[in-house]
Amino acid sequence: MSRTLAALASFLVIASIASVIAQSPVQAPPKTPTGFSQASAEAAARFEQIMIDTPTPANARKWLAALTEEPHVAGTPQEKKVADYVRDRLTEFGLDVEMVKYDVFLNHPRRVSLTMIEPTREELSLVEDVYPQDKDSTSRGQFPAFHGYGASGHVSGQLVYVNYGSPADHESLKAMGISVEGKIVLVRYGGPFRGLKVKEAEERGAIGVIIYSDPADDGYMKGEVYPDGPMRPPSAIQRGSVQYLSIQPGDPSTPGGVPSIDGAPRITRDQMKNVPNIPSLPIAYREAEKLLRNLGGPRVPDAWQGGLPFAYHIGPGGAAVEMSVLMDEGLKPIYNVIATIKGTTDQVVVAGNHRDAWTPGAVDPNSGTAAMLETARALGAAVKAGWKPKRTIILGSWDAEEYGLVGSTEWAEANAAMLTDKAVAYLNVDVAVTGRDFSASGVPSLRDTVREVAAMVPEPIQGGTVGAAWEQRLRSTWAAAAPVNLDGDNAEFELQLGRLGSGSDYTAFVNFLGVPSTDIGFSGSYGVYHSVYDNFRWMSLYGDPEFLYHQAAARVMGLLIMRVASADVAPLRFTGYAQAITDDLNDLRTDVLRRARTASATPFLPDFSTIVSALAQFKTASIAADAASVSVATGGDAGAAARMSAALTQVERAFLDRQGLPGRPWFRHQIIGPGLTTGYAPWPYPGVREAVEKRDTAMFEAERTKVVEAIERATAQLQRAAAVK
Repeated sequence: MSRTLAALASFLVIASIASVIAQSPVQAPPKTPTGFSQASAEAAARFEQIMIDTPTPANARKWLAALTEEPHVAGTPQEKKVADYVRDRLTEFGLDVEMVKYDVFLNHPRRVSLTMIEPTREELSLVEDVYPQDKDSTSRGQFPAFHGYGASGHVSGQLVYVNYGSPADHESLKAMGISVEGKIVLVRYGGPFRGLKVKEAEERGAIGVIIYSDPADDGYMKGEVYPDGPMRPPSAIQRGSVQYLSIQPGDPSTPGGVPSIDGAPRITRDQMKNVPNIPSLPIAYREAEKLLRNLGGPRVPDAWQGGLPFAYHIGPGGAAVEMSVLMDEGLKPIYNVIATIKGTTDQVVVAGNHRDAWTPGAVDPNSGTAAMLETARALGAAVKAGWKPKRTIILGSWDAEEYGLVGSTEWAEANAAMLTDKAVAYLNVDVAVTGRDFSASGVPSLRDTVREVAAMVPEPIQGGTVGAAWEQRLRSTWAAAAPVNLDGDNAEFELQLGRLGSGSDYTAFVNFLGVPSTDIGFSGSYGVYHSVYDNFRWMSLYGDPEFLYHQAAARVMGLLIMRVASADVAPLRFTGYAQAITDDLNDLRTDVLRRARTASATPFLPDFSTIVSALAQFKTASIAADAASVSVATGGDAGAAARMSAALTQVERAFLDRQGLPGRPWFRHQIIGPGLTTGYAPWPYPGVREAVEKRDTAMFEAERTKVVEAIERATAQLQRAAAVK
């Protein structure tokens, strides 16, 4: 799911230590790239230069203007027009292209309304203001406010304000002696994914949920508001899906890893376990202010106070509303556009970006689509110049991501056998540009390759390279935190990718299939997320006026694709992986100790020693496998390189467990996953972390066993790789 501000922040990562190089032409990398022999690196350099030279700001601007001409919600004729446009451009670039259609369960609003009925009666607006200087701010072709997969219903009742609507917020409310049962809950965006806000409220007896964007989070307290600045204005509405993203993404009518192909068994909405049963609506803070001003009850805790200019109260009493939500729901067509560049081996690398948007979607997602089109154009130019990748490249333009990663999930499920056997990596871009700060998340085995390509791309405005600026910023942030290790000693800076949770199209690849994945983009001040103001005017004034960072994103993505596709040996390295997941475990152990020191009841102190021992063996095996991989890559034996590549790509698969995570078996990765109560944000060791959150000893022991077995399987796979000759 497209990133909120909190999710965007979680995508910050540690970067390259490569030297600053001249902006053009690109200098040769200081060492042989990961997975390459010297001869192969020299042969690839000419084609990589094409990837640097081909993307232009002018083309990115042209693509974005065309992509954002209309709102294009999944399942609408407008979105099919955008799919056709992308297909035609990819064909024009000389790629083999097909359109893959799925019929999936979606909803569109037929009739929605929200009325304050106490203390006075007033219908609240579910559309945004029109600004004369912004042609795209009109409601032309735009649905009124609604939630993807939101339930139909007509309810009325008193309001209760519950801050961000997290489980902890509800527990605080319970401690105050206030119940949401039979009430309509008012919460603000931020913290947990919006669908989990609705889930928590429903489970506690609420009859409806209203979610608003508080100016403290992305409005005037963060900067100038649109149309005079990049932040959220008073009438802006954050649309989005309320599917329970951390339970299972994809088409909710075909759960359990079943793709939505013709003849697939389907369930009815009443049988779906990952969508709400109570109505919900998003509103602007201008409308929320009318409700919050009238709420009675006790004043909120200080941490719950938002940015509106009065003291917030919790309720109930003082304000009541009537909600009416009627959805047109059922099977609707979506379209993935798939382009292919054939390689010389049977391995594949998949790269993708979603195309559908709640609004014009200039940032989310079509900054990524514009960048990917420039990447594809450059790949086509390289092919015309004689480039032939070793691995087949599949470019996916996904549909219905906004509803719950639907297009990519159904495609991945439909192609699960091929991907499990052949996929080296999945490379994702969603929001490519909201500013100048490069960020990337991913599995640690792809860190070195991401660092290398970031160090090759010129930083458009600050000078030097994208990679050097990235590292400098992240090193400064790390140093300011004065980190210490588990023993209390000063820690050392370790370059790592940000952790993956969920929220974009990499989810099915890494969490369900165990395909190594990354997600990249450039971030900055961005307050119009999922509103009608996420449009071409916003991007041309505040996000990337000269479209230089679209060009940079295209270059980074393109070089990453070329490196993974062309390396003699799959460019996966595991010594850094061992360090990263050891750090993650240490963070969890530190958190457990912190909680124990402050616990009022008997502290929960589980035993992590078997995981620690398993990680030690994994580290030893990773060092040997990395050394063997380098030896094979430089040795020039094509057969050994193929065997090594096959072995390395299966290491990530070894972390999967057929049982999946507790209560959410679709999520099979035991080391990487989204938080059960966060949705977007990652929980490393998700099953173990859930047991810690619940203070459940039996669950902890069961999940610890699954983690140890997964690490042992990965260790054995690394040992097989180390034995390749």
